[in-house]
Amino acid sequence: MLEHIRDKVLGLKEEERRKFYSACFSFPSSQALGFSELMEIIQKIPSRDEVRIFLSLENEDPFIIVKNSTEAEYRAFIEETLEDEMIFTKIEINKTLADGHFSIYRYQKFVEDIVGLSMEDVLKTFSMFLDGAGKNIVFELFDSPNIFYTKTMYFLPVGNREIDCNFSRTQRLLACRDNTYFYNQDSYGLLPDDFKIEVGYEGNPFKELFMKLETILAASFIASNATIQSGQMKLQIMGQRSVDYVCRLNEIMGNQVLYKIYDWIYSGGSSIDKAIIARNIICLHCKYEPLLNLDEKVLSSIQSNYNLYLKDNVGQYLELKNKVAEFISDIVSRTGEYATELLDKFKANVIAIFGFLFTVVIAGIVSDQPLNNIFTKDITVILELVLVGSVVYLFICYGQSKYQMNKVYESYEKLKKSYDKILTEDDIQECFRGDYLILDMKKTIGKSEKIYLFLWGVFLLVLLVIVEYISEAPVVIPFLKKIAGRFCK
Repeated sequence: MLEHIRDKVLGLKEEERRKFYSACFSFPSSQALGFSELMEIIQKIPSRDEVRIFLSLENEDPFIIVKNSTEAEYRAFIEETLEDEMIFTKIEINKTLADGHFSIYRYQKFVEDIVGLSMEDVLKTFSMFLDGAGKNIVFELFDSPNIFYTKTMYFLPVGNREIDCNFSRTQRLLACRDNTYFYNQDSYGLLPDDFKIEVGYEGNPFKELFMKLETILAASFIASNATIQSGQMKLQIMGQRSVDYVCRLNEIMGNQVLYKIYDWIYSGGSSIDKAIIARNIICLHCKYEPLLNLDEKVLSSIQSNYNLYLKDNVGQYLELKNKVAEFISDIVSRTGEYATELLDKFKANVIAIFGFLFTVVIAGIVSDQPLNNIFTKDITVILELVLVGSVVYLFICYGQSKYQMNKVYESYEKLKKSYDKILTEDDIQECFRGDYLILDMKKTIGKSEKIYLFLWGVFLLVLLVIVEYISEAPVVIPFLKKIAGRFCK
């Protein structure tokens, strides 16, 4: 606003309070500012604000420039000054909230003024702004390009496009009145949403303050009764038992979980039912943890209990952990059986092959043919066909094992999915222990299968080599030699 005169004046000092802005500076009469330069300052001020420029000489009444002042009046004042006499200047702007807009001429000074107030005065100040604005308020920044906004307050550079506000502040205030007795609600007509920053920027000097205000108000509207007085917040939460909580406002740290609980209570569904359930859970939890230290697990527990309330599945919830434990125990037992079943089939296959070999040998013994002529070409081919059949059997057994295991894993996932409308994701993960058991079982079974397959494969390969070696008419080795010979030519 004063950028065009900063290099022409001396000792510029600016101050800004909630509804008042002032700037003081001086300049010699010989280098007096032009009337157009002073009017340019006035013309930048919105019509809703009252601006006056005081020009004064030492020990004399000031000359005042307002929006309808004339250049002739200003020239007459300058002509009466002595050469190089200092003209002391003060710009005063009385700011007014109109049509949901409010001016901030020196943003950092405005922030310093607000942050320097007590927490109760900060609440009164923003309550005054929002009560006068109605639905939402736009703070027009004259010296800052940064943008940030909450659900109801928008801090935007002058001329910036306004953002649509779909949040019904009046409706939310009425819902809060129905659920909580907030002793100060007439004095502090505020909501946590007023300070919930939706879009911000790095280094925002309001961030910490707004987080505290958001937490204070969220806790107040979660509680059954709330009072802010003499720098303290007093809360009473009545559920399965009654919890009283007192803390100093300036010692409160921001807690986003409290806002999430508040927002969940008042966003859709019956806020009264939600508030009752939330207070019951918080009362139980606050045996071990202060209210302002509530974490995400408390929110998850509140939501789970509300889902049960809606679905009328309390019995199912109480039986869930036992059912899950039994199911997982059954899975562990079945997957262990499937893993050892592959080993049992391997053993049966080995017995069958050796049984066939013994049958061949015994048949040779009782026949008139010498023992060294038992493994004829025909016998060798039959034995090797048996080994091929064993390989096929190996793949069939492996495929059957994988199919059985996949069906077990599918049933596990179906059980988890069956509870997704009753429990939250965090509760499901807790009940199923983060899938630790099933993942560990998959790893163990996979390792066992690899070992059994390796042993089975090695056994068949070794047996093939032995058969080819003792046979009087080997089949595979000559065939491989023949192929190798063709490639080597």
